[in-house]
Order: sequence, then structure tokens, then C-alpha cells
Amino acid sequence: MSADRDRKEGSLSSLPPEIVEKIFLYLDVADIARLSCVCVAWREIANVDHIWLHHCLERKWMRFGLHDNILHEIPLSKPQSNVSNTSPYFQLYIPKETRLSPICRWKNVFIRVFHLFKNWEKGRYTMPVTLKGHKDQVKAIDCNRTCIVSGSEDHTVIVWSLHTCSKLHTIKVHSDAVTSVKLKDNMLVTGCGDSSVRVIDCTTGQLAFSLQGHQGSVDHLAIIEDYIVSAGTDKTVMVWSISKQKHVHTLRGHVDEIECMAYCGYTVVTGSWDKAVMVWNVRQEDAVQMLHGHREVVTCCYCTEDTVVSGSGDSDVRIWRIPSGECLHVLSAHEAEVYCLACSAEVIASGSSDSTIIIWSYTGSLLHTLTGHLGVVRCLHINEFRLVSGGDQKKINVWDYRRGTLLNTIHRNPTRLHKMLVTDTKLITASPETPGTVTVISFW
Repeated sequence: MSADRDRKEGSLSSLPPEIVEKIFLYLDVADIARLSCVCVAWREIANVDHIWLHHCLERKWMRFGLHDNILHEIPLSKPQSNVSNTSPYFQLYIPKETRLSPICRWKNVFIRVFHLFKNWEKGRYTMPVTLKGHKDQVKAIDCNRTCIVSGSEDHTVIVWSLHTCSKLHTIKVHSDAVTSVKLKDNMLVTGCGDSSVRVIDCTTGQLAFSLQGHQGSVDHLAIIEDYIVSAGTDKTVMVWSISKQKHVHTLRGHVDEIECMAYCGYTVVTGSWDKAVMVWNVRQEDAVQMLHGHREVVTCCYCTEDTVVSGSGDSDVRIWRIPSGECLHVLSAHEAEVYCLACSAEVIASGSSDSTIIIWSYTGSLLHTLTGHLGVVRCLHINEFRLVSGGDQKKINVWDYRRGTLLNTIHRNPTRLHKMLVTDTKLITASPETPGTVTVISFW
């Protein structure tokens, strides 16, 4: 056996290192894993960053080792026994006494991301953690890399730790229901039924300043560079300067309440009960485009620099080109109101009160119809890897949207949901029930 291993080692050691590296770059991950088990020398050849960086790059996993560093991701709870093989906990066993060199950084990243993706695919997640503290319905949620923020009908905002799910601050500066919240770094912006926009320091929970100008509930918010953009029931979009703490201009054009808002760069898109979609540039006071075509309220919207997607109570999804305002495609296949949209660079996903999700191409083709929800599909999240949908009856599904197949259903969600956030490792939902709760499920 020793002689056989020596021959195998010699067959590679006789080659120039750059040739050996080239050979390993042509191998898939399973082959590399098998070769690494042959002998120490082969394992060491395979344990180099550029090989594993190549495989991370190929799978679009680079950000997990750069901006969203999975090497420092903390499990939500302590690892528990895994008799049913449903624990998401990652543990890499390394013997204390070994001749092997430490695992290189990008191999470590690859192994961890592979484990994380298997957790999403196989439905391995923690028991849900329910965050209790509100006395009334939770109206809005947002999160960043360190905290979750929830706003409620009870006039309060609660800041929670994303890592421990403990309460950090209860903020009591609002005189009506908190209807929208938006986080950027340590800045929290809230919209309220009392017509005010408030800016709060998320680390201290202290109010920094307030902005008055709306004549109704502020239901939609965006933070774009130095601008806060707000919209709501008074039919207007207002633009504010953060650094100057003052109103910049008011965007007028809708003749009924604004139901949805999306943004990309300096472009803001709003949909209204007046059936119109309006496209704005926050640096200009006049509308870029007014888009007409829907026959009912515009319930949801999405935009890029040159495309707008809108969903409506008329059951249609429309794709528009901006700034020309041309309607490129009318996507008609739902049998009831389109309730939510999620868009990636490849596809559009629409959720409806007909209990279905439809995957569309940007050329207007129906790719897949996903069934499995009961009642309204209320929330959608899409990225380059998966689609997550939330609906009535506490149901959350994880899909492979490219194949149009269900990966798993999350059965442990304890409450109904009407708001949903999805990060790389966590799924966060808010309940419409009273008293309001926020639920956190971790896939890590």
C-alpha cells in the first residue's frame, strides 16, 4: 500500500507545479474530494485558495467570503442533538494531532456555503424563535447585518439583535401606528400614521430628528444616498435631505393613495389606487413617466434603470420600458389579484390570491406555475439561488425556480404571516395577529 501511494505521489510530484494546478482546476469538486483522500501530498495540492476560489466564483459564491463573510456567521442557537437530521448546525471536525495543513480560506468558505445551501434545499433549520414585545399588530419590519426592526400599531418600534434575538431598544416617540421602517447602517427611518418621518440612531435608540410635511399616513420609505423618499395616503411622494434635515421637493401626480413603491439608483416607481404607475427621479421635481394600462389598483412594483414591472388587482403583470413608457408585455395567467412580485436578473415571480406563483421571462413567456399554497400568496423573495414564498395558513415554501420545483415546506412557522424578510441564513416573518410577533428561523 505504501509503495502504491508513493507511486501516486511521484506521478504528480514529477510534474511542474503549474501543470498540477491546471489539472486540478479541470476537476469537479467531487473528484477533488476523492483525490484528496488518496494521500497527504494530493490533499495538500488540493488545499490551495485559487482552486477553491475558482469553484466559488463558478457558483457565484464569492460574496460569502468577501462582504457576507460566512466564516464568521454565528448560529442562532446552540447545536442540539440531530436525531432526525434536521439541525442546520455546521461543525467541521479537525483532529487535534494531524499532519495536514489547516484548511485554506476559500475551501473553508466553499464547504460552509455548500452546507448552508443544503440546509435550504433539505429544510434543515432551527426551531423558530418568536420575538414578543408588541401589544398590537406588527405593520413593518426590516433588518441589516446586526439587527431586526419592527414597527407596530401600538405606536412603538422595537430593535432586536439579529444574532441573539434579544430586545435592544423599545422606541416610544410615535403618536400613531408605525406603518413603515427602513434601515441603513446605524440609521433607522420610520413612517407613521401621524404623518411624520423620523430618523433614529439604531445603536442608541434615540430620536435624531423628525420631518413633517405629509398629510396622511407614511406607508412607504426608501433611503437613496443622502435622500429619504416617503410616500403614503396623501397621494404624494416627498424627498428629504438627510444631511440638511429638511424637505427637498414634493412629487405630485397620483390622484389616489399610493399602494406600493420601489427604487433603483435615483429612480423611484410608485403604484396607486388610481391604477397608474409613476416613474420619478428623486433629483427632479417632475415625473419621468406616467404609465397607464392597468384596470385596477397597482398592488406591487419593481424597477431597474430601464425596466418597470407592475402587478395589479386586474390579475395582470406588466413589463414597461423606461424612459419611453412603452408597455413591452402584458402577462396574463393569474385568475385573481396579483399580490406580490419578486424579480431577479433572469426572471419575474408573481404571487396571487389565486394561490399560485408564476415564473415569467422578461420576454413575456410563462416558464412555470408553482402550486402548493392555500389562500393568498402574500410575500416573495428571490435571489440567484432560490425563491421563498409566504402565504396564508402559516405556509412558507422554498423553490428551485429555474426547474419549477418545490424544495421544501417550512412546517414549523408558528404564526400567520403578512411580512417576510430573507437573508442568506435567516427567514424573518411578521404576524398580522394581535399581539404582534416577529419570528426568526435560521438555516445556519
